[in-house]
Amino acid sequence: MTGGRGHQRFRHTLIVGQFTLAMVLLTGAALFARGLDELNNSRAGWQSENVVTGAVVLPTGSYPDADRINAFHRVTLERLQAIPGVASASICSFTPFFNWGDVRKYLIEGRELPQPGREPAAVVNSISPHYFDTFGTRLLSGRAFNEADTRTSPKVYIISQTMALALFGNENPIGHRLAQTNIGSAQWGEIVGVATDIRSISPDPGPVTLQLYQPMSQDPRPYNQIVVRTTGVAPSTLLQPIRNVMTGLDADLPVRELEPADQTIERSKSQSAILRDMLTAFALLGLGLASLGIYGVIARTMAQRTGEFAIRFALGASAGDITRIVLTSGVKLALIGSGFGLLGGVGLSRFLSTAYPGMHLNDPLIWIGATLLLIAVALVASWLPARRAGRINPIEALRAE
Repeated sequence: MTGGRGHQRFRHTLIVGQFTLAMVLLTGAALFARGLDELNNSRAGWQSENVVTGAVVLPTGSYPDADRINAFHRVTLERLQAIPGVASASICSFTPFFNWGDVRKYLIEGRELPQPGREPAAVVNSISPHYFDTFGTRLLSGRAFNEADTRTSPKVYIISQTMALALFGNENPIGHRLAQTNIGSAQWGEIVGVATDIRSISPDPGPVTLQLYQPMSQDPRPYNQIVVRTTGVAPSTLLQPIRNVMTGLDADLPVRELEPADQTIERSKSQSAILRDMLTAFALLGLGLASLGIYGVIARTMAQRTGEFAIRFALGASAGDITRIVLTSGVKLALIGSGFGLLGGVGLSRFLSTAYPGMHLNDPLIWIGATLLLIAVALVASWLPARRAGRINPIEALRAE
């Protein structure tokens, strides 16, 4: 009455396939959501609380040379620092939230010249004094930049902890000299400090992990990020005072994307959040289809096995025995489907790791949780048919046969 072996294999394959798809979608969505949440909430080497950022692009017509740009930076910092509620103000080429820095190659004084194209490279950020205080980045050794580091003074650099270890090993990097190789003639500068590593919230960390800082005054640029850390007041309350300061300096100079840093970060992850929500929706859809599928197939199979169960009752089987048979069948198919789904989930996680190298996409708790959830779904979906099978009246069922 339950059909041939071919029909049974088809039904079983259908259930296993549904659970496999549900497992892949569930683990993929959970891993991506967990990884994205960890990445967005991590603050490695910097802090965004009570920080306001904004972008300013200086037109070359009004600011044609380095002296004019440096003068603008100096006055801007003085006036921003004078705003009530401002704990620290700085200017930089880019914030640590995202990977926007220039990548430049360097030579190390006293070392053998590397082959062309194999020079060490670092992500470079031009910063003003008090940058590390503004972002809460720790200086591990040496000194920070100050007002004495001017365009005419000897060049100085601060490097990250990873860069210090990669270039100098256990040797103290303070006092060593570097020179950029891609700005024309080599201009040597001295390393005066080592800062802790920073990690952006971007899922793609970029090909270069070494980080180097130079004084903004020694490499002034028309594109600037102004950064203000507040104290005792909400960051949003300083937006208008900051605009007023910038308008007072240059009425024709707009400040773009002036907002609290946390709001900037939240806005930047909208596309990833959409992908996360889509994966979650498909995962829930797959779980729902698997639940309905296993319920429908098992219910149909149990209806066809009514005669068999009646004979089992007649031979002494209890209602618990029949219920156990049905539940075991459903859980067994769910386990097989979950096993195949785990393989598919591993493949999906590796694909996501390739697309988002900076995201952590390996959490054993998610794999275990998804498997237990699917088993629970199988038990629930099998319970109603099992309960109905356990209530069969063997005499009536055999007469119907």
